[in-house]
Amino acid sequence: MKYSRDFIEKSYEIARERFAAFGVNTDEAIKRFKEIPISLQCWQGDDVKGFECHEGVASQNVVTGNYPGAARNAVELRADLEKALSLSPCTHKVNLHSIYAEPVGKKDRDEYTAEDFANWIEWAKKLGIGLDFNPTVFDHPMMVDGMSLSSRRADVRDYWVRVVKNSRDIAETIGRETGKRCYNNIWIPDGMKDMPANRMIYRQNLTESLDRIFEDKHDKAFECSTLEGKLFAVGLETFTVGSHEFYLSYAAKHGVGVCLDTGHYHPTETITDKLSSVVGQVPDVLLHVSRGMRWDSDHVVVQGDDLTALMNEIKRAELFDKVAIGLDFFDASINRIAAWVIGVRAAGKAVLTALLEPSHLLEKAEADGDFTSRLALLEEIKNLPVNAIWDKACIDLGAPVGDEWLDEVKKYEADVLSTRK
Repeated sequence: MKYSRDFIEKSYEIARERFAAFGVNTDEAIKRFKEIPISLQCWQGDDVKGFECHEGVASQNVVTGNYPGAARNAVELRADLEKALSLSPCTHKVNLHSIYAEPVGKKDRDEYTAEDFANWIEWAKKLGIGLDFNPTVFDHPMMVDGMSLSSRRADVRDYWVRVVKNSRDIAETIGRETGKRCYNNIWIPDGMKDMPANRMIYRQNLTESLDRIFEDKHDKAFECSTLEGKLFAVGLETFTVGSHEFYLSYAAKHGVGVCLDTGHYHPTETITDKLSSVVGQVPDVLLHVSRGMRWDSDHVVVQGDDLTALMNEIKRAELFDKVAIGLDFFDASINRIAAWVIGVRAAGKAVLTALLEPSHLLEKAEADGDFTSRLALLEEIKNLPVNAIWDKACIDLGAPVGDEWLDEVKKYEADVLSTRK
């Protein structure tokens, strides 16, 4: 569907007046919106396969579906990402895993350097975007009995310590080259399906591995390491070594950042309530925004109360400069580029909605002890015309309005994705 630009401008003027009545400057909100990056996960484009090939190694990621047209190499993946980025009004970054390296000659994962990501770095510089990074600690022969940094075997731990140490070096180079801070997120799937005989030994091993990883100092202006905890995973229902409690205590003690993934908690828990508990205890917080359905199922992010509440919490606590936002989902049951666009536009609209919230009125009502007005205002502002401001942001920032982007994705599918076998 095509949308009249004249109608959008007129709608914006009306909406601007509505928000002004609540003391909100919509022009300033759009200006601030442009300053808040959202990092798109590259692994949505190829179902977390990467460019390595390890015979007989089973994937540790459950990706549903076999929609045609998945990227088969870095050139295709970058092209697909570029198409997705062009359909969003947000300021972007792209999040890489180390399995997306492009080494000249055969290398193992513990031998990667920034040179193996030179094409990604040059691509990001050309687009004027930043990159984030993750050491890929899964799907490898050195994942022995499902363990890596916490393994009972010293040689296994040594291997993965080298991988993660290298990832910090790579991330710092990426940050220096792009001029934008690179978040280097560390997640490991270590754990057990049933009751372990000794939980402590694995957590002692993980502590010792992390101590070795962080003994090298990096410039935090360019490299920011975070630790990502998890409740459980399929096949690891009883014991997760890198639990939230473990990483939070380690991060607070050692001055390391944490990553909070919206799908890594009990279904009744929300990160909204956790942010204010965490930000004052650790130097950095990274969000991985996903949509869990009963478990960490990594569904495509969509608009909803949880997402809006999360961004509102960041805005109310003035944390947009402290909390980094990244996406983390993978769905192969639908067009993969559409999945990116749906997810980043949903996250972007939630950010803009938060920036448009008359939080000062809510704060005043609460400070005055007027909880009646606070609740009434919370209800009334839900229906303010955010869409009119979003549409204006889209045309100002060169992105499609409404569902116009879907036509472009369908055309790209017909012209490009359908040719991949």
